[in-house]
Amino acid sequence: MRAIVAGILTAALMLGATGIAGATFYTSTTDLDRILTGTGTATWQQEMPGDFEMPYDTINSAKLTIYSNFVNGGNDAVQVESNFLGTLKNDTGWIWFWNPMESTRFDVASSITAPWAQGQDLDVSLIYDERGCLNFLYLDRSVLCLNYNNETAPVPEPGTMLLMGIGLAGIAIYGKRRRNEA
Repeated sequence: MRAIVAGILTAALMLGATGIAGATFYTSTTDLDRILTGTGTATWQQEMPGDFEMPYDTINSAKLTIYSNFVNGGNDAVQVESNFLGTLKNDTGWIWFWNPMESTRFDVASSITAPWAQGQDLDVSLIYDERGCLNFLYLDRSVLCLNYNNETAPVPEPGTMLLMGIGLAGIAIYGKRRRNEA
């Protein structure tokens, strides 16, 4: 009976000493500061965390926000990793002598797929059509907010190894004493 209790206590100590990794929050900002006219494609790379790697990590949420101005017509298509996500939100217009910055948020979690190498950047492209007399588009910046679980194999701390060693030594001593009594 004592051996069963000692085994359960040892297992509980070993399992209790290992921690569960929490979610990691990461934000990266890319300054674009571009004025686009005519038609074409603007591309940039959004920085990803250095320790992010798939299939080991899992994404809880990933949002890309693009800040722009003078958007019109809904003809500015956003692609992330060659996946079409939508168009930039139309400009709200002028307020007195000021045109406020617009932001369009895209869910990019489905575009970040395995295999994803450590340190690999996120490829973003904007296919724009700003033809006309005074048509242009101003791109200010893009912000990536990534929430993910880092699922790398945990490395036990020295204290954990010490507790495990003491527990195993205790079980060995208990077993030896029990055999000597018989």
